[in-house]
Amino acid sequence: MAIRAILSVFSAIVFMVAALPAAAQDASTPQGGGDSILVLDASGSMWGQIEGEAKITIAKRVLGDLLNDLPVERRLGLITYGHRRTGDCTDIEELAAIGADRGAISSAVQKLNPKGKTPMADSIKLAADKLKYTENKATVILVSDGIETCAPDPCGVAAALEAAGADFTVHVVGFDVTEENAQAQLRCIADNTGGQFVSASNAGELTQALEETVVAEPEAVTATKVRLRATELEGGLVIEEGLTWTVTPAGGGDAVFTEDGAGSVDIEVEPGTYDIAVIRPSDGLKGEQKAFKVAENTWKTVTIALTFPVEATVRAEPAGEGVAGVNVKAHWTGPDRRGDYIAIAEKGADKGSYISYRYTSQGNPAELRLPVEPGDYEIRYMLGRPIRVLASVDIKVTPATATLTAPETAIAGEEVDVEFTGPPAGSGDWVTVVKPDADDNKYNDYHYTRNGSPATIRMPLEAGEYELRFVQNNKKVLARKPITVTAALATIKGPETAIAGEEVEIKFTGPEASSGDWITVTAPDAPANKYNDYHYTRNGSPGTVRMPLEAGEYELRFVQGNSKIIARQPITVTEATATLSAKDTAIAGETVSVEFTGPAPGQGDWVTVIEPDAPDNKYTDYEYTRAGSPAEIRMPLDAGEYELRFVQANKKVLARRPISVTAATATLDAPASAKADSVADVTFTGPPVGQGDYIALSQLDQPDVKYLTYVYVRGGSPAKLRMPKEPGEYELRYIQGNKKVLARRPITVTP
Repeated sequence: MAIRAILSVFSAIVFMVAALPAAAQDASTPQGGGDSILVLDASGSMWGQIEGEAKITIAKRVLGDLLNDLPVERRLGLITYGHRRTGDCTDIEELAAIGADRGAISSAVQKLNPKGKTPMADSIKLAADKLKYTENKATVILVSDGIETCAPDPCGVAAALEAAGADFTVHVVGFDVTEENAQAQLRCIADNTGGQFVSASNAGELTQALEETVVAEPEAVTATKVRLRATELEGGLVIEEGLTWTVTPAGGGDAVFTEDGAGSVDIEVEPGTYDIAVIRPSDGLKGEQKAFKVAENTWKTVTIALTFPVEATVRAEPAGEGVAGVNVKAHWTGPDRRGDYIAIAEKGADKGSYISYRYTSQGNPAELRLPVEPGDYEIRYMLGRPIRVLASVDIKVTPATATLTAPETAIAGEEVDVEFTGPPAGSGDWVTVVKPDADDNKYNDYHYTRNGSPATIRMPLEAGEYELRFVQNNKKVLARKPITVTAALATIKGPETAIAGEEVEIKFTGPEASSGDWITVTAPDAPANKYNDYHYTRNGSPGTVRMPLEAGEYELRFVQGNSKIIARQPITVTEATATLSAKDTAIAGETVSVEFTGPAPGQGDWVTVIEPDAPDNKYTDYEYTRAGSPAEIRMPLDAGEYELRFVQANKKVLARRPISVTAATATLDAPASAKADSVADVTFTGPPVGQGDYIALSQLDQPDVKYLTYVYVRGGSPAKLRMPKEPGEYELRYIQGNKKVLARRPITVTP
């Protein structure tokens, strides 16, 4: 996700706080109706990186700026969680009371150091209590990057607060949340309180969501409305259809609203207290909310959970225990609802914790990778919405072992075969070579173990002491073997001088060739990875390398691994010269013989004719110098001043010679008329014959180079042209080089 998009998310907080409905400012609104509390996630996951920057760092910088921009009259409080202790679901703190000095709030944010869990539900409840939500309008803005990891269900808590509150709303900003169940839980909190949910899944979607739901001027609340919602289980999926709703005054009386076959519905009611009942006739599930209070000019949401038994089983194959990092099959039975998943977690871990998982929709059995650390774990069937452990089975993870066999020493850059044994290959299992003190997840060249033993590993380019490693799941080293890397030696031999653009034969010796080993020529002070022409050492000695086009001092290099120079030899490149000889004038379209001398032909060396001010790499007709002198060059079709050029390597002009091109002329002579479908003789004169010169018969309105019939002029005069079958007025044309008309003559075709 782009940082720019994340900044937009936090900018949304300002609008959420500042753009309260007009009713909040009404005289009927209790004192304090404009107060809000920001609940900020400071759990350990906020150290996650976005484009190389920690999410908490982004939050500190952006919130600091935004606090400076809030209107003076806007009262704001700040609650955060997970910032003081690891593994503690009570780590919730009010960092700034409602109405605190902006500088104090900003200072508190800057001191946050993410550490612990994500107790969202209890944090929202604390914010609601601070706002006196049962008496006043209360707005909470929750910014979280993940799912609840403590006991309470935040969806159910939000619904209960909405039901008990005067006008309680939670706006939720999902900060870099991509996991399906986590995003669903955050959305549920907003839905259960009539709030906004803003997801920063990408910049475009975020911008659109903010414009439509947050940035836009909110509608003034001038009616008393209730949104009726039912879910399958507490905090579960919203039921979209097939419900029968009944709303009656609390204590009895006629129903004020009924509807059959519905999902969620919005209704307008008079202020008061109501009993709300819902039934799903298809399976008889029922639910109710008694004594639901609705104040005047408020929008309330009531969410009723339809409860029913949900059962599951899970068993592991192999059962009981497995080797660290290998795959285990989890056979399961269960409701297989959207969002349900099979997870591996530490034994006794919180319900939201997992090490790896697969959704039940991905098949049965679910294949999961065991943790790389030995210990006691559980395989669980997890109800996804709401999150609940329906079944579990214990599994003991035993240590994985591996071996490595390789030479004691190797040459820098050498490719070494490393024999290995280890557990069945999983994603992120590899053999590599690194410094002995490197972190376990570091690598240089590597080989995935799934590709089989031996692993071919290229040694580092710098001599020294290293170790080969068998790494499991990108993070745990199962086996190590020391290896000494000695310096690589090489020689390079070429001429002491060469002509610019010349192809030079270079002899060399060196280590066994690997990818990225090459011979090149470049400036003496150029970085090791820079090159001009080059020759891969795997193609053998000698190698042919073309010299630069500019004269000067250079060096031949043997470069290893695209980055290390292991042999050098200076070489002087002298200026290349060339000559051109041709007549001074030529007729447009004429082919001219151009005598030339120059350096030994290389790729992209050619003779051409072009306007004098044209760039060096431009051309019209041309001939490669490898074809030998003279070059046969056809002149342009338009008269004017041109120059002949000897061009080296498609870009450098070594010789120039001016040539004047005079206009070409031609004549046509034919009978004034000819019969349809007959053959007429057309006598002509013209310039020296070139490719694409022909006599054509065209309709009067046809473009210059379009025709009905034609005859090439190389066949000589007269040209025999067949007339069209349709009588009418036509035109004879002498066309040069497929594009220029030199002469025209009308002809009438008679029946």
